Amino acid sequence: MSSVHAVPVPTPDGFIPAVVHLPTRIPAPVVVCCHGLLSYKGSSKFAAIGEEYCRAGSVVVRFDFSGCGESKVIQRESLLFSRLRDLRSVVDYVRNQSWSSGAIGLLGSSLGGYLSLLYAAESCHPIQAVVCWATPFDLSRIKGALTQSEELKQIVPPDFQLGNPVNLMDLAPVPRVLIIHGQQDQTVSWNDAVAIYRRVGEPKRLILMETADHRLLDPHWREMAMKLSLEWFLEQGLCSDTI
Repeated sequence: MSSVHAVPVPTPDGFIPAVVHLPTRIPAPVVVCCHGLLSYKGSSKFAAIGEEYCRAGSVVVRFDFSGCGESKVIQRESLLFSRLRDLRSVVDYVRNQSWSSGAIGLLGSSLGGYLSLLYAAESCHPIQAVVCWATPFDLSRIKGALTQSEELKQIVPPDFQLGNPVNLMDLAPVPRVLIIHGQQDQTVSWNDAVAIYRRVGEPKRLILMETADHRLLDPHWREMAMKLSLEWFLEQGLCSDTI
């Protein structure tokens, strides 16, 4: 029987909270979920992903980036530096667990997808597959929001900087990437998805959802995104299809 565990993941500054979904059979491949700028590990879509993908035979790890959800860790230097450091800490933690088979995939939403691509490009340990939902190619809008958004001011220190890179123009050709984007996304244009698709390496796949918004709030589109993402992970050897 699968099980769900709350765990503290060590970082250079302390710990960030995470939730681990363990399937019946371990060790198993792992899918690490990376939430967006103002989201958190307990969002409905990531909770559903944890349950469904665990049933498919994968370990699923959800975590809060510094300053989000239950995380009290102070963000350092810049937004991108802090969050990329968090992701490194989580993946390092996963690699050292007995329940991990060593095959790791990343599923990122919005800024979480951006960070997933950066990590996959820099890591000396290959990432098995990456899935990006509603992911920006350029962070210009976020850069402006850091000084204007009242909601952002609640999770980032005063005068906090975005950091680099501010776009994916120089991204290495990360292989095995699935890109899903709604064509009614008012936050990140679906043209960003096309730009990412042109940059990443083979094998790759681009799915544009005609009436989906940024958060995939429509149950039909969200269910389809979850299904297509699971199929991608299955193709890349990250789950054993037991549904």
